[in-house]
Formats: sequence, C-alpha cells, structure tokens
Amino acid sequence: MSLMARFPKNLVAALLFLSGGTALVYELVWSKYLGNVLGNSGQAHAVVLATFMGGLALGASVFGRTADRVKSPLALYGVLELGVALYALAFPYVLDGLGSLWLAVAPGVPDGWRVGPRLLVAALSLVVPTLLMGGTLPALVRHFADSLSGVQRELARLYAVNSLGAALGVFLAGTKLVPTLGLSASAKLAAGLNLMLAVAALLLARRHPPALAPGASAPASAEAADVVYPRAAVRAALVGVLLSGFTSMMYQVTWIRLLSIVLGASTYAFTLILTAFILGIGLGSFWLMTRARKVDPLRLFAWMQVGLVASLCVALPSYVRLPHLFRTAQWMLTRSVDTWPLFQLLTFGFCCLVLLVPTFFMGAAFPAVARVATAKVSEVGRELGGVYLWNTVGTITGSALGGLVLMPWWGMEGNFIAGVVSNLVAAVLAFHALPDRPASPAKALWPAAAAAALALVVLGGMSGWSVRLSGIASIRSHQKPPDSYAKLVEDTERNIRPVFYRDDTFATVLVADYPKDHLRFMKLNGKIDASNGSDVETQVVAGHLGALLHAREPKNVLLVGAGAAITAGSVLAHPVERLDMVEIAPAVIDAARLFKDDNRNAVDDPRTRVHIDDAKTFMALADRKYDLVVSVPSNPWVAGVSGLFTRDFFQTVDRHLADDGVLVQWIHTYESNEELIKLVIRTMRDTFPHATTWLGPHDLVMVASRKPLVMDAARLAARMEAPEVKKDLSRVGIGDVFALLSKQVHSEAGQLDFAGPGPINTDDHNLLEYASPIAFFVANIDVRVKDERRSPDGSSRLFIEDYLRQHPPTAEQAGRLFRNMERYHAANDPLVRGVAALWRQVAPDSREAAVALGKSALAQKDLTLAASLLEPEVAKGGREPELIAAWLRLVAERAWATRTVWTPVEAAPALALGREVAQAHPEDAELARAVKQLCDALPATACAPANTAVSAPAGP
Repeated sequence: MSLMARFPKNLVAALLFLSGGTALVYELVWSKYLGNVLGNSGQAHAVVLATFMGGLALGASVFGRTADRVKSPLALYGVLELGVALYALAFPYVLDGLGSLWLAVAPGVPDGWRVGPRLLVAALSLVVPTLLMGGTLPALVRHFADSLSGVQRELARLYAVNSLGAALGVFLAGTKLVPTLGLSASAKLAAGLNLMLAVAALLLARRHPPALAPGASAPASAEAADVVYPRAAVRAALVGVLLSGFTSMMYQVTWIRLLSIVLGASTYAFTLILTAFILGIGLGSFWLMTRARKVDPLRLFAWMQVGLVASLCVALPSYVRLPHLFRTAQWMLTRSVDTWPLFQLLTFGFCCLVLLVPTFFMGAAFPAVARVATAKVSEVGRELGGVYLWNTVGTITGSALGGLVLMPWWGMEGNFIAGVVSNLVAAVLAFHALPDRPASPAKALWPAAAAAALALVVLGGMSGWSVRLSGIASIRSHQKPPDSYAKLVEDTERNIRPVFYRDDTFATVLVADYPKDHLRFMKLNGKIDASNGSDVETQVVAGHLGALLHAREPKNVLLVGAGAAITAGSVLAHPVERLDMVEIAPAVIDAARLFKDDNRNAVDDPRTRVHIDDAKTFMALADRKYDLVVSVPSNPWVAGVSGLFTRDFFQTVDRHLADDGVLVQWIHTYESNEELIKLVIRTMRDTFPHATTWLGPHDLVMVASRKPLVMDAARLAARMEAPEVKKDLSRVGIGDVFALLSKQVHSEAGQLDFAGPGPINTDDHNLLEYASPIAFFVANIDVRVKDERRSPDGSSRLFIEDYLRQHPPTAEQAGRLFRNMERYHAANDPLVRGVAALWRQVAPDSREAAVALGKSALAQKDLTLAASLLEPEVAKGGREPELIAAWLRLVAERAWATRTVWTPVEAAPALALGREVAQAHPEDAELARAVKQLCDALPATACAPANTAVSAPAGP
C-alpha cells in the first residue's frame, strides 16, 4: 500500500482512537452523574454499567446494518460522533428531567424493587448516546473492509486502536480532567472533541470512498481466498464470545475488589485499575492484528481461553502476596505531594502486574470470533453487530450477576472459579467445532483438559486465600513491613483471629479479634473502619451530642453509616422512637451484630429500621422529616464517600430536617490537611448557618442547625443523668457537663474564622474526592484546626467559659477529665498538660494530680517541672506503679541529657527501686517499659540485671 493510501487510513484510525477516549470520559462522567441521582450502591452501579453496555450493543447491531447500506460508512461515523457530542451537551438537562421522574416514581416502589425505576432512568438517559457510540466501530470496519481477510485485519486494528484510546481516556478523565474541571466542564470538553471528530470524518468521507461500495461483492479472487465457517462453528464462536464477555466483566468486578483491598479503594485506584484492564484488551487486539492471515481464528480463540485460564492459575498464588509487596514498595517512597505521581505510577504498576496478561488474552477474543462469524463482506456491519450483541449479553450478565448475585453468594474465590469454568467451556466448544479437529476427542480437547487439571490443582489447593488477603492487608500502615511474606502472615495470624468474613455487593467485610488487647475491629476492603478500642469515644460522642444539645428530645433519627453500630447504640440510649440506619454495604449489618456488647444490641433494637441503600438516595426518597441526622460515613478518600460531604448532600439533609432539627457530621483530621477540613466546614456552613465543633484532635464532630443551639446547663445535666445515657458516656470518661463541654473545639464564630473564605465542595466539582487520597498518601497525623481550647489570651467563645463561672470544677471532675484526655490525646498535647495543671490547682495535695502534671511536663521535655513534682513524691515513699514509671522516665531523660563517654551515669538506686516495684506489679506493662527505657539510657554492664527483670518482671 502506498504512503498516500495509508495516510487517510491512519488518520481515520486516529479519529477512532480519540472517540474511544471520549467514550470513556463520558462513561466516567455520566456514571458519576447517575450515581448522584440513583445512588452509589452496588445495585445502582450495576444498573448503570448494564445500560451503558446494552446501549453499545444495540447501537452496534442497529448501525452495523445501516453501515452495510449507506453510501459512505465514514460519513455515518461522522454523523454518529456529531450526535454523541450534541447529546453530551444536553445530558445535564435530560438528567434533571429524569431525576424528577425518579423522585416521583421511586417513593411508591418498595425498597427491594427500586431496581426497576433505576433501570428506567438509566436506560432513558443513556440509550441515545450509547446507541450512537455502538455504531462507530462497525461503520469504520465496513468503510475499510474489501474482503473477509480484510475484515479480520481491520477489525483487530480498529478494535485495538479504540481500546487503547479508551484506556487513555479513562486515565486522563479520572486523574486530570474531572479533578481539575469537574463533571460538566469535562463532558463539554469531550463534546468539543467529538464535534471536531465529526467534522474531520465528514470532510474525509467526501474524498475517500469506502473500500467496497454498498451492495457490491468482493472480488472473486479475494472471496475465494477466504474461509467461510459452517454454522456449527459460528454458533460455537458466538456462545464462546458470550461466555468470554461474561467472564471478562465478572473478573473485572472481582479484580477491582481484590486490588481495592491491596491498594486502597480511592477513585484514583479505580481509575488505574480500569486503565490497566482496557490497556490489556487493546494490546491483545493489537497482537491479533499482527498474526498471519492463515491462522485459524476459531482455534486462536480456543487457545486464548486456555491461555486466560493458565494465566489466572499462575497468578492466583501471587495475589495473596500483593499486600506485602505493595507495602514493601511504597515503604521506599518518601510521603509527600512531590512523590504522589511516583506512588500513582507504583499503583498502576501493580494493576498491570495483575491485569495485563489475562486481559491480553481477553482482547484477542472479540475480533477473533468476529472473523469466524463474518461470512459475507458486504454484510460485515450486520454480522459484526451480531457478534457485538452476543458479547454484550455476556458482559451485562457478568457485571450484574458477578457483582450483585455471585459475589455475595460465593465471594471472590467463587467468582474466579466460575470464570475459569466458563472459559474452559468456551474453549471446549471452540476446539470441538474446528472443521479440521482430530477424530479423537482426547486429541481435540487436550489443551482444555490440561488447563482444567491445572485449575483444579491451584484453585482447589488455595481455599481461604481471600480471608488471608483481607487479614494481612494494611492500607494505612506506615511502619516498615516485615522482611518477608511468611513473616507477615505469621505475625498476623499470631495476633489476629478472624471471626467474620463476607464479600458483598459493595465491600469485603472482615471482623477480627486482637486477643492481646481484648480488641475487636471491622475491616472494609482492607481498611479498619470501626473498633471497640480507640474509635469508641468518637462513635459514642457522635451518638450523644445531637440528642444532648437539641432544643427538645429527638424522636425520629436518621443515622448515615452503620459501622460497628456503636453510634447507633448511643443514639438509642435516648428516648428516641425511631432510628433509620442507612448502610450501603449489606454485610456490615451482620458484622455489626458481633459488636452487640459494645453497641447495646442496636441493630436488633425494635426502634431500629435498617436500610441498605446509598444515603443520598434514601434521603431524597424519604417520606418523613427527622429531628436529628447523624452522619458518620467512612473516610472521604474512599471512592463514593466524599459525596456525603458536598453542598448537595447538606441541602438534602436540610430539606429532611424538622424546623428545629440538628445535623451531627463527622470528619477526621488525621491523614488529611487543614485546607480539606476547612473545605468541609465551609461547605456545611454554606447550608447551615449555625454550627459548632467538638471532640478533637484526630476526629471532629460538628453539630449544625438552622437555628442557634442554646446551651442550657440544667437541661444538659438532666439528660446526662438518664441511667442509659450516663452508663454509655461513662465508658469514655465523660461523666458530667464539665467533661462534655471540655470537648468543644470551636464556637460558631470560631468555626467560621477557621474555615475562612474559599471554594465549596459540590457534586459537580467534588474537590474532596480527588484531594483527600493525596492527603491520605502524605499521611499528616498532626493537622491543626485552631482549637479554641488552646486560646492563649482568654478570647475563647466556648460554652465552657460561661459554665465554669457558675460551676468551678471539683478535684474529682478534673481527675476524670485528665484520664479521658490522657486516653484519647497524645501525651505531649498541651490540652493534656492544661487539664493536669487544672487538677493540680484544685487538688494541690493530691499525689495523683502531681503525677499527672509531672507526666505531662515530662512528655513536653520540661524536666525541671517534672522533677519538682515527681521526686518529692518518691522521697515521701510513694511506690505506686504510675509514679515510679514516670520517675524512671525522668531519670532516663536526665541520663540521656548528661551522658557522655567521660561522664559516668549514676542511676543504680533508681534502677534498683524500679526493679523492686516491677517485681511487685508484674502485670503493669507501662512500668516494665519504663524500666527498659532507663536501661537503654545506661551502659550495658550497669543494666544487665535490669534487662532480666524487664523480660520477666516477676523473676529474681
């Protein structure tokens, strides 16, 4: 072919490359739009994907037939691109109308049957553009094809080009366009590119006619050289491509879940997984394009299925090692904004490691079957559309069944087994339908039999790998990983005992015990989301604050996010009449029942109504108004969660609150940054004029309302004295009004001062969704929020200021508050020292108060004050383990401060006393650590006996 002849062909291929990119931009943008309307539940995602894929298949079938008849298939391609562009510009307005239809129809439909209205809205919104998109590939294949062999060559080439463009499109959309521009601007940019593609195609169509005119037959020589397959072979190929489509989507659903557990379930991770998946398909198609024409495509398809099964069997043993490999790799990175691109490259590398080889085999399946099913080049559009339809029936079934039915039924392991069986069936059908197959079935089917044997050995021998994967996954671990995978497994299984595991539509849920610390925790997709340990204060306070500060006793309450249901239990300690608990992951509800001793059996409380749904969708369809809404979702860096921190969500809450209703909203400061906290507060205050902030330092609980909340100390005290409320609050060290008010971080004015002016987080431009994963990677633990309790000039406007004027704290109250602060704050936090100083002030003769202030001073390296408090108490004969532990640390700090090679350290009396008290209190781990700390500060020879005492405190 001459250079001039190749130029237009390559130019048209470039157009298809770009249209593949815009198609994936639309898919990402429109799925987010529909998620905002229909919800982000697993059911809603499956409906959107099924309608998108179904529209593409229908379009390929309809416009494939049209491409056979029109004068210029290239011009048809241009018209289709023009239609997509115009519809993309109109999509937001279409969705507004359909969203109103959804809100009108869905409330009258029972929860379990709302998939029907969802499907209707998704289908009506996507049918037009996906029909048009589906026709682009058959139109261009028809434009170039002049023989059956030409069909094989051009289809493989164009399918590869389109897939590679799609991979680039989803990557740019998910990492650059939508984060920078938002949804509507990204869609408009893609529409502008579609308009350019349409104009270019229409201009080229005028100068370059199709390779074969409509209605004409291919040259006899070309037709004679091609092989037309018998009907039995075509049927086998079509069933095979259906099974291939089924397994490809089921694998995709399962790989996304698996890699989310390993890499973290952020929107960036999802984008990179999808990019690697589509890239592998494009590379497989590109490879097929390079194969010689004499290669039998049906045989090749069969071998691709065998290769896919073999690649999975080889890779599966490595899947469970991915958490260790990923932790080891990212440990080598410095965590900063500058290294974020390197982290993304590392993440993409792991996605490719898992996905490229199997998707390569998938990528060759569709064009190979299309060649088998094409018998007449003049009808290539119709026949190609038919192949597309069969394949899409499989993909729709795979995405719907794989995520909604099969994943909850038999989990990730079962999905892989079902996929392997389906691939083997497709391979057997193809091998058996070969025209030149050996007469002996054993010879004809030996590759499939060998793959089946390999699968039986591997899959049968790895039962339970998914539980181990979830157990060892540690997305937010910032410590150096163990030296080997075996060591990681050994450490994990020695310390952690799983008690519950389930893969559901939305998440993989693991509940496990940490017997050493009597701790139970819940993991969602590899991330700890709830526990009965350090998380308890946040969960309890979030459950009580709104009910305690409300102008009246709330009766109807909505809780967003179940977690371990500890917050639900705290809400139910109050005399509420109804609690609607909305949770998006079904397995979380069953897992929460395992925390019934901590959540007061909240899930099965007769006042609780559990709803498995997206919170925004549930609220939009709710038929009641609430006195109190408590929103405690997961961290906003998790894909989909940031939608619960947008202005659109807060406006939805506002519409469903009673006139005097209250919103309680949780947000974290750890692994975040100051600007993101300001963004959330600013967005909330854009809807709610009144709000205060509580708790800190790592978790913030905001209480917002339309009307100002008046702090009535007497009313607050009365509510806190209710037996169930008092009992529940006491477990986190909050026993009175003073302790509760000490948890306030911001007044109304102080909160606004901290938030300042700036952007608002919206559904259309969700800044939090794309900025929070970066902040999570940087992992800044010490994020400051201008805590008004730290106000040095007495300008604080907190409730406690007025309260203390009327109710000075007693020594007992100050002591309880110190214990609470010490438990939940860092030892060197100035707030801890401030409360210790208050305790010492109101109880100057208390040894406990002296030790408390001494420990706080020591944590801040104020050795002089620590010595003035601790040494007199030791001299008076104090031998309490807490006192001795603090004093030993003081001695150790002094030793490090003065020790040199020329100045011997004399600490033998302290060491002897420490050993003596440690022997008397062998259960006190804090004291044992203090003895060891002193040992570390002394010469090895001086501390040898103490080392023995530390390792076995009860020994001689």
